[in-house]
Amino acid sequence: MIHQSRWGYHPCNFETYRQLRRLYKAYWEGRRLLAKWQRWVAKLPKNRSGPEPLVPGYCVRSVPRRSPSSSRRHGTASPTRSRFDL
Repeated sequence: MIHQSRWGYHPCNFETYRQLRRLYKAYWEGRRLLAKWQRWVAKLPKNRSGPEPLVPGYCVRSVPRRSPSSSRRHGTASPTRSRFDL
């Protein structure tokens, strides 16, 4: 939808432009806060400083799930078998 103003033609009217601008700002602010929280969570608990950063409610579902330990990803040595058993 083309909108004509005193200065020419524009892809939308001014009210729609302002709404899009607010949405764009809120989206990037949420991304910034989510990245801040992910950096905080990636640290070991003893190395975290300050309180846990707030994450907007609409970003909670996009947070990747972390496994409780790295043994799920890499496995652990079995107590009955070792790498020297043939």
